[in-house]
Parts: sequence; C-alpha cells; structure tokens
Amino acid sequence: MNLDALKEILTNQVEILEESAKNNASDSSTVIGIAKYVVGNGYDKLSENQKYHFDKSIRHLIENVRCEGYQGPFGEDDNECQAILDDNDLVDCYRDDNFMCENCKGDAASDAHSRDRFMED
Repeated sequence: MNLDALKEILTNQVEILEESAKNNASDSSTVIGIAKYVVGNGYDKLSENQKYHFDKSIRHLIENVRCEGYQGPFGEDDNECQAILDDNDLVDCYRDDNFMCENCKGDAASDAHSRDRFMED
C-alpha cells in the first residue's frame, strides 16, 4: 500500500478520490475522510465499515496500479500493457498524470524521437 501516493492524491488531486467514490456509490466526504485517517493512523485501525469503503474506493488507486499502455503517436496501437507500475514511481505518475511503465515510456520516447528526426528532414 503506497501511502505516499495517497498523500499526493489527498494534497493535489482529491478529485480522483471524489470520482472513485462516485463510481463506487460511496459518499466522497466519507472516502476522503477515510483516506486522511489511513495516512495518519494506518489501515489496521479502520473499522470494518471503513475498510470496506477503503478497499472499494481507495486501494486500487495506490496498490497494483496497472500501466495504461502506449497507444502509438496517433493512438493507432491497441497496446493493453499488463505491467504493474512500480510503487517507487507511483507518486510521480500522479504528479505527471502519466501512468506508463518504463517499457511504454521508452516506446513513446522512441516514437517522439523518430517523429522529430522526420520533421527535421
């Protein structure tokens, strides 16, 4: 469980928690309150009801987050990457709004480089 990523979401992108709460038919203020409580006190101190809301609306945002894949320079590729993002990179993923693994980032950088070289010619 990546509490640093949860802190980042709470500090700079609380709308992600609000959207997740909405998608899971939970009250956003409840989900945000639970997230704040976990950051300060840990998951184990939650009640069973709070754990239910955490597991339903928060856990997937900070644990085993999948790469969104690279779709090619024109969105033409159907790349459903199966990689799980490294926990050490997850805070940066939220900061940069870029949820690609190193392989997909490499593909994107290679395509950008090729495109730039083509434009120079």
